[in-house]
Amino acid sequence: MEYIFAKFYEKVPFVHDTINRRYRKRLKNTNVTLITSNCAGGIIYHWLGLKFNSPFINLWLTNDDYIRALENFDDFINTPILECKTENVDYPVGIGWGGIKIYFMHYDTFENAYSKWKERIKRIHRENMCVWFTNWSGDESILERFDKLPFKNKIIFVNKNYTEYKSSIYLPGFEKKSGVGQIWKTKNIVGKRYIDQFDFVEYLNNV
Repeated sequence: MEYIFAKFYEKVPFVHDTINRRYRKRLKNTNVTLITSNCAGGIIYHWLGLKFNSPFINLWLTNDDYIRALENFDDFINTPILECKTENVDYPVGIGWGGIKIYFMHYDTFENAYSKWKERIKRIHRENMCVWFTNWSGDESILERFDKLPFKNKIIFVNKNYTEYKSSIYLPGFEKKSGVGQIWKTKNIVGKRYIDQFDFVEYLNNV
């Protein structure tokens, strides 16, 4: 059904456009930095019509690498990234601090990807930064590690209601999967997307 909804709203994009316009009207915090583990950050920036104030755009990291990057954020951000030739991957891959791999899946060359990475690192606003994590593997140990991170504004999207983890945000619709899927995908016939179940605009306004 998710595929059918996606194809339908590709042909009638005004529904999503209307939702996004409402978000833009409500948004007050227009200079926010979103640190994300996958494409969600770039998509949210696009929906809200904001400048990319984060290097985590059009890329993804594995759960384990992302949590290690967050646990050692300054070291990770300040360490140069080298190109890493990877079998069976047809887009650029970089390797940085601690052997952490960054999959630049929406870039044509490593040079272009790394140039954008370095450019956007300079736009990070530490005092206005949110850290988001999509727990696609469903690994509960990640939740405990994430909760211990020193970031003031952090949330991790999960497919179960974990009341013991303060940072967790339950997104209904992924219960039958091992973890949380693509939160920007359309969930139902009225055009709502999975992430629309969480009032992220209100959240950003209160950072």
